[in-house]
Amino acid sequence: MASSKKSASWRDIKRVLASKSQNELLNLIRDLYALTPENRDFVQAQTMAPKTSTSRTVTVKDVRRGTTFEVVVKGKASKATSKSKTPQVFPKIRRLAQLASELREGDSFNITRLTMLKSLCEDADATAQFALHLSKLTYRKMRAQECPSHLDPERWEYCNQVVAEAIREMERYRANPTEDEADMVRAWRSDVRAIQDRYKRQAWGSVRIIESTDVLVIEMALSSLLQPDVSSDWGYRIAREYAERYNPRYGTGLIPESAPMVEDIADFWCQYHLGKPLQEWFGNP
Repeated sequence: MASSKKSASWRDIKRVLASKSQNELLNLIRDLYALTPENRDFVQAQTMAPKTSTSRTVTVKDVRRGTTFEVVVKGKASKATSKSKTPQVFPKIRRLAQLASELREGDSFNITRLTMLKSLCEDADATAQFALHLSKLTYRKMRAQECPSHLDPERWEYCNQVVAEAIREMERYRANPTEDEADMVRAWRSDVRAIQDRYKRQAWGSVRIIESTDVLVIEMALSSLLQPDVSSDWGYRIAREYAERYNPRYGTGLIPESAPMVEDIADFWCQYHLGKPLQEWFGNP
């Protein structure tokens, strides 16, 4: 019977590593970095995220000796890591960047590709920032474009005015989340919803008529602030309305025209968790 080879312990490996030169250690890290995408994500997340100087006291317990002692650890800790488990979120951000790249190359996908955002939006505060960010981008786009052909110019200008005030209220609520401010958010949500309050009766029931998905994004963003307990669902729904497009060639979903919007989504999470713009982390996605 062949004898099984005993695997090396961490103590053995540490002894070998301690004998290596700096160049040899860098070469080892380089090889591990190139081995798998997961290794690459982990190394990038651990070494390139923004750092802030910290020191902390760690209590260590020696089970075998039944003793405890404290160690003061000085060094640098990642601010981004304090918000989230960066190694876990980095692959999701990378997939979003890759999705945007493939859309730019002419691919199309079902909108459910964005369900990966649900795990990123489990944190209600992160989702609130995400919702406000997409609302500001949406308003900026509304101001830059001409009045849609199916809307009256006066009605379009009114939409812009209500959206602008709703975003200001979202900012006030984020800065001071009191019940009075929450009431104001509810009031502005009612005003935004009232812009599109027409329904059409169909054989299977009434259908709400949506004339502007931009206004609908703002309405959903307001709702997400008021319902933090379901932030993951709201984050996905807001992103879906923000990025989904229609083209007769592709149908409805994530199509080439969705690429800039998916990049916006990826850029937010890249900056939120990693502290740098998407372009700076991945180059042209």
